[in-house]
Amino acid sequence: MITVAVPGKLYIAGEYAVLEPGSAAVLVAIDRCVRVRLTPARSIGPAVRTITTNHAPGRSIEFVYRGAGFEPVSATEADSAGLSHVLAALAIVDRYAAGSGRGPVGFALDIDSQLDDAETGRKYGLGSSGAVTVAVVRAAARAYGLPLDATVELKLALLSVFSVDPHCSGGDVAASAQGGWVHYRTPDRAALISALGRRDLDLGSLLRQPWKHLAARSLPPPRELSLQVGWVGRPASSRALVAAMKQAVRQHYSVYRQFVTASDQCVEQLATACRAGDDRAIELALSTAGRLLRDLAAASGVAIESPELSRLRCLAEELGAVAKSSGAGGGDCGIALIDPARVPTLRQRWRAGGIEPLNLRVLERKESIR
Repeated sequence: MITVAVPGKLYIAGEYAVLEPGSAAVLVAIDRCVRVRLTPARSIGPAVRTITTNHAPGRSIEFVYRGAGFEPVSATEADSAGLSHVLAALAIVDRYAAGSGRGPVGFALDIDSQLDDAETGRKYGLGSSGAVTVAVVRAAARAYGLPLDATVELKLALLSVFSVDPHCSGGDVAASAQGGWVHYRTPDRAALISALGRRDLDLGSLLRQPWKHLAARSLPPPRELSLQVGWVGRPASSRALVAAMKQAVRQHYSVYRQFVTASDQCVEQLATACRAGDDRAIELALSTAGRLLRDLAAASGVAIESPELSRLRCLAEELGAVAKSSGAGGGDCGIALIDPARVPTLRQRWRAGGIEPLNLRVLERKESIR
């Protein structure tokens, strides 16, 4: 059996701007994970795969290899849609394996996500699609006996998510793949998707060559500040918020471009401050990142900082912390950087204000990817 655990993520800064190729964000990997268990098949004949998830316990969805790829046997269209990131990850690893002269392999894949609350079904917005993509890529590559360095693994996972959603930034994938604090820069997605659509593509060559703009570099965490996370009590649809922002950009393009430029400068200042171990500069950069998002929301009409997120921020600021929304906003989580001595008070005040403090910590980092 092959067992893989991959962390979820939280955005620290760079939201929305990171959707633009060449723009950047800072994210962290958190210690709630997606766990994948892969058991190789022992059957003779066509390769068969079964997929089980904790969202539908006791039910396995079956696929069989028919010569041109794996086709569903017991899966409905709804099943396939719900497994879109899993199937995309398997397809890209199959393609890479075929280019390396390996035939299709069958296995049982069991996926268990800890990114949501299993008992209540609450969704916290911790990047389940990115984490499950990385986990499946990593497990399937091991099933094939494909050695993946960190860069190739990240690129395979990015190609997988871009094939499902060509508008996503891939930042969640980078945080999940690398761990720790990550300074991520978005590649040229359109060029990659175009290349992926060519039948004569040498996928191995695409993975080996540098990708324009792409970078994922590890950052040291703040020295003496504690990262705290609060959930505002309702989930948000990142895809819907991003779609609304894209619609608003058409009417306020100059404002949006100014935002992207300012956000990139802010993210660079944050990354520089992390490398220098300058907690005060980290706080200033995070404060600027939050203000830029609020200004963008005011100009675009997209509700990034909901009333609940505003309450989360204000309660933290009353204690001298720096706080902001995390991710697309509209709900889900907010973050605060605070003196560790004031954490118990912050968590108490958040609870009193209807904010649920989450017991999360940053998971260890791996090597940087360039």
